[in-house]
Amino acid sequence: MSNTEWPDNFNLDAPADVTQRIKTFIQDELAKLKEFDQKRAQWVKQNLPASYQMTYIFHEHTQRVADDVKNTVLHMGLGETVADNMYWAMLPHDIGKRRLPLHIWDTIEKPENDIKKLRRSHTELGIQIVEEQLGDIEHPFIDLMKDIMLNHHEQQDGGGFLGKSGDQLSTPVRLACIVESFDGYSIARPHFGDRDISVEGVLKRMRDEKGADIYDMELFEAFAATKLAQA
Repeated sequence: MSNTEWPDNFNLDAPADVTQRIKTFIQDELAKLKEFDQKRAQWVKQNLPASYQMTYIFHEHTQRVADDVKNTVLHMGLGETVADNMYWAMLPHDIGKRRLPLHIWDTIEKPENDIKKLRRSHTELGIQIVEEQLGDIEHPFIDLMKDIMLNHHEQQDGGGFLGKSGDQLSTPVRLACIVESFDGYSIARPHFGDRDISVEGVLKRMRDEKGADIYDMELFEAFAATKLAQA
């Protein structure tokens, strides 16, 4: 996928065995991610102080970011086909998290670099799941889904998990990185302290403290306009 190519040359809603199998895979994986969240909640109850609140719930996060991606694409005037394809491709981006240990996800202190690196490996684990379940299928949607899944923690300056720079990232991935970051910054966690997590506050932090080193700012401003219109 080129840096300017949006997924408008196929339709996942088309009635076909392949597309139905892809949708069923995504739905099944999201159900498994919900089960993983339930196991996390039990682990938190048994191992962390009663005051700890498990706020970053993965299966809810995936739905929010998929909705945000779709709304941004529509705001940009790219049409329903691109919006729907991006929505479905974003939904499973975090499925690899369920293959990592429960104890790494909920911490009172900000995670250290080794834990953060382990967490980020969910991108590669997600690709493994896709290849195990859908490896016999060739379809442009799977390419899009894997692209977002693998690269949604990358940065324009190459400082992300895999070290890819902006010119190595497709436009859909660049948008996914922005939406993913926004949602992560918007969920209260113990190490955030009194940080402003309102829509306006998070957008300001992303723009002022992160900026073009991290994000494609043209896409960022389109996303920001979408979120502010909803606020």
